[in-house]
Amino acid sequence: MILLLAGAALPGGTPAQPAGTDAAPADPLARARALRDEARQLGSRNTLPAAWNSYDKSLTDLAAGTPQADAVAVLELEGHRLVARARFLNEVRESRSPLEQLLARYDRSLREIAALADVTLPPTATGDAAAAHLLDLLEKQRRQRQVLVDSLLVQNRQLQELTGGRLAAQDSLITSLRIELSALRQRLWETELRAGVAEADRSAAETTLAQRQAREAAIREIVADLGDKANVMLQPDGTVVMQVHGLTFGVGSAALAPGQVELMTKLANAVGRFPGAAIRVEGHTDDTGSRPANLALSQRRAATVAGGLERRLKLPEGSIATAGHGPDRPVAPNSTEEGRARNRRIDIVVPPVE
Repeated sequence: MILLLAGAALPGGTPAQPAGTDAAPADPLARARALRDEARQLGSRNTLPAAWNSYDKSLTDLAAGTPQADAVAVLELEGHRLVARARFLNEVRESRSPLEQLLARYDRSLREIAALADVTLPPTATGDAAAAHLLDLLEKQRRQRQVLVDSLLVQNRQLQELTGGRLAAQDSLITSLRIELSALRQRLWETELRAGVAEADRSAAETTLAQRQAREAAIREIVADLGDKANVMLQPDGTVVMQVHGLTFGVGSAALAPGQVELMTKLANAVGRFPGAAIRVEGHTDDTGSRPANLALSQRRAATVAGGLERRLKLPEGSIATAGHGPDRPVAPNSTEEGRARNRRIDIVVPPVE
């Protein structure tokens, strides 16, 4: 083993680094210099003299002081751009019909952009004239869409002001009216039975009444079981809707947060009270974030809940239909945290069995 003493010469005549001293710091402009060398090799000093001189001067100015990280990053970006432009000009110069090919590529790119933006360029437009026409079309389209967005925002504010905090009270009133209507229908059926409906019709009426009574009894039990975790509503056609606010997910996630097992079990028990019904699970979000992202998130959350119900009820995968409505069906104003929390929900829809 060879021991190197402090100050001893390494092979080749280089003094050894003294013990306890740091190595020389890395050059923060090394990458920028390498890009300049690459651009020089590609001939940018002749083909792009203005860009070359600007980059070389910026590099020299930074090297004269203490370069900051953000300035170095900007310089490297300019270096990459200079190299790419020099390489492109070399490709154009080396091709057989450079100007014709360059114009064709330019026109093709403009028409691809126009197609993506759903605008149409005149078939005879080419070169700078086509580019100017495309910019005019895109600006006109932007202004039209901005007007539409502004109009929708105004309408949304007006709707929020109109509904305000009345939605919750209206939901409660509607639920009470539907239950009362159901009771009136039950009494009507009983009256018709007492009035002497034909035996066959009476038997069918009694069966329908029994089913209705059983359904209403099931709803009362579900309401008691779920408590404040859900609003249970009976619609005029007999459809039961459970608006579940108690299920929670991670922000932007379709995975159920910990501690949801008990509520999921109660929901499975509630669904199990309606054998043979075509159950549908619908996801809803508030209006925070983009509508496409919220639509996709609500669909994934609905699928998560549907899968959990299928496993607990031992149903085949895909037996329960799902839908994601995102922010499109709010039940409360999104202008308050309480309203947004009510809108972030899962609806379990149970239509009557045919």
